Amino acid sequence: MKSLLISNHYFPPLTGGISHLMGALASALGRDRICCLTSRDDCKNLFGSDGPRIYCWKRGVRNVVGALSFGGTIAQIIVRERARAVLLATVGDGSVALWLNQWFKLPFVVFAHGNEILVAMRNDSSTETFIATLRRADRVLAVSQFTANLVAQAGIPPNRIEIIHPGCDTNRFRPLPPSDELKTRLLGNRAGDRVIVTVGNLVQRKGQDMVIRSLPLIRQSNPEITYLIVGDGPYRPELEKLAGAMGVKDRVIFAGRVAADDLPDIYALSDVFVMPSRERLDSDDVEGFGLVFLEASACAKPVVGSWSGGVPDAVVDGVTGLLVNPQDPEEIAKALSRLLLERDFAIQLGRQGRSRVVSEFNWAYVADRVQGVLGGVVREKSSRR
Repeated sequence: MKSLLISNHYFPPLTGGISHLMGALASALGRDRICCLTSRDDCKNLFGSDGPRIYCWKRGVRNVVGALSFGGTIAQIIVRERARAVLLATVGDGSVALWLNQWFKLPFVVFAHGNEILVAMRNDSSTETFIATLRRADRVLAVSQFTANLVAQAGIPPNRIEIIHPGCDTNRFRPLPPSDELKTRLLGNRAGDRVIVTVGNLVQRKGQDMVIRSLPLIRQSNPEITYLIVGDGPYRPELEKLAGAMGVKDRVIFAGRVAADDLPDIYALSDVFVMPSRERLDSDDVEGFGLVFLEASACAKPVVGSWSGGVPDAVVDGVTGLLVNPQDPEEIAKALSRLLLERDFAIQLGRQGRSRVVSEFNWAYVADRVQGVLGGVVREKSSRR
């Protein structure tokens, strides 16, 4: 049975967790089980000639030309692909699914990540389509228990909510020896230090500032450390200013964005991975899961996350990493110092993290679970008819 994945904006090569999830899931499902509709025209060769077909549609439906163009694209998909269900990347793609459900009776399933559900819960005129999408969806796929709780708070019955975690490519993200060339290029004269790494956009939610605040405390027991921050974003000037104010400017390296192919080698450089994300509910900003924790764990690195959002689904406290209060620099410093000093414990967490990701978060398993949900809603529709 084949389905249509609609991901208007969040689709590779756009970076970010949702885009990565959609691309990896479509690839794992394969041409026989999925085709894709997106507004991005820079992804046509993403899967190669044998992968899922990608249809691009960029026009609106506010005029006759746009409506005819959209109708023609949809007709081509339905005739050529024989899709029997729709999978939405986010509730933001709901208008198309609602239209397909009305005119073609196609059941649909929608992913829920976190931030967009907080937006939908405002329940004002700007979120009417979001709420309608959630309420009319045959299933809502929450990426974490935290997100599932948000969906339930939005009024969705528990029997229509499924928790399906994102996956990780454990062949690509695997234990590797550090690259001396990359270490020298990124760390320079600090190449001999113990290295703490964060990978993520430079936004307030990610918590890089709290790691910087913890560095003076960490240096009391680990004087030769470097904090490598990978990623870019609007919060960078504030972080650079904070590093100077805390007296650790020479211990913080801003690597900027790196090529996706370099990420396994970035993790290989680290002694510890950390991202103490925090909830900013007043700004509808929360970590729905945290794919980077899976990537670091798959590379057999101990991780430090936070008791916030969906992070506890990605990090098992005391088993694959340590969870901390994201607002407490002393607690962050204590966790990082422990993993830097107690090397046997850090190695144990890394190994257990790798084992967990391999067994529970491989993409084939995730794809089969999603396919099972899609097949189930199709059977339900058929039986009701």
